[in-house]
Amino acid sequence: MDGYVGRAGKVADGAFAGMFQAPAEVRDDLIDRALDEDVAALVVEVLRVCATGAPAEVVVALEALDRAPAEDGDLAPEVARVLTGLCRPDQDTGVLAAALPLYGVYGEGESVARALLDMTGHPAPAVRAAAVSGIEYFADEGSFPGATMELVERVARLLAEDHDAGVRLAAVEAFGLFFTWHGYERAWSSHLVEVLSRTLNVEPDQRVRGEAAETLAELVVEDGDWGLLGDALRPHVEDRNVKVAAYALARVATLGDERALERLWALLAAPGVHREYLSAATELAVSYRHSPAKIRRKLRKELKRLRKSGWAELPADEPNWSAKARAEYLDILIGRLSPW
Repeated sequence: MDGYVGRAGKVADGAFAGMFQAPAEVRDDLIDRALDEDVAALVVEVLRVCATGAPAEVVVALEALDRAPAEDGDLAPEVARVLTGLCRPDQDTGVLAAALPLYGVYGEGESVARALLDMTGHPAPAVRAAAVSGIEYFADEGSFPGATMELVERVARLLAEDHDAGVRLAAVEAFGLFFTWHGYERAWSSHLVEVLSRTLNVEPDQRVRGEAAETLAELVVEDGDWGLLGDALRPHVEDRNVKVAAYALARVATLGDERALERLWALLAAPGVHREYLSAATELAVSYRHSPAKIRRKLRKELKRLRKSGWAELPADEPNWSAKARAEYLDILIGRLSPW
């Protein structure tokens, strides 16, 4: 790496030296500047720190690498090599938690798949959750399709059996786009319906239940399995967890259940309808979600009516959502629904 010259003409070796030791209040600005000026030089500094730095500094460097679009660059093989060295069982747990998701992005081949699988058995929950994220990226990249189903089954087992809610949350989130993973066998989706249904029924953590409901509602299944999906979600259309109820109701309604559809329209007619119902209904009504066009058209009208009536200005139980943010979000939802 000595003498590498980046696009801006800087000698990368040392160009950004010390930035990962800077105080937290200025470090982000330094990283932003480095990303603007010379990504390759920043990556070289990350690799240097990963080879020589203390664990806390390595973690910060890996966080910067996560922001650097370097997976298709000339340095990608070197990044993969360094990450391989970091992702070993005796490594500092903080470093492992930061490195494993990136290992899934940059790593290729069976050895990487095996390493990620092994790390799902690590005693530290943060490492197991990071391994799940690494599996998600690795499978999505199609780096070794031959291992995809083993990876899928391991993530499903963690969702069902891991004692840590953070690991279970990472597992259910990993299934968001799993049906696009190279090597995924779509017929396995009926088994995942059972796994997610069990999660809704027995999971104590409400965040995990909410993500499970969303994942289950958005699941792509074989043509003959849509009924299984409806049966799994129907008991939860009035759940106390608003996200669970919203996604269960929206999916059951868009699958043709008239009672569920009537309830959905009634909820959407209320001036202060919760944002989760708008999100779920929109997500399940888009054209690629096995939803009738007439529902999509009516939903678009309902959302426009809410916009006109000032829904965004009404008090909400989500303190992080300002009236402006709610208005912009409503516009995004309307834009996702075609009028035909």
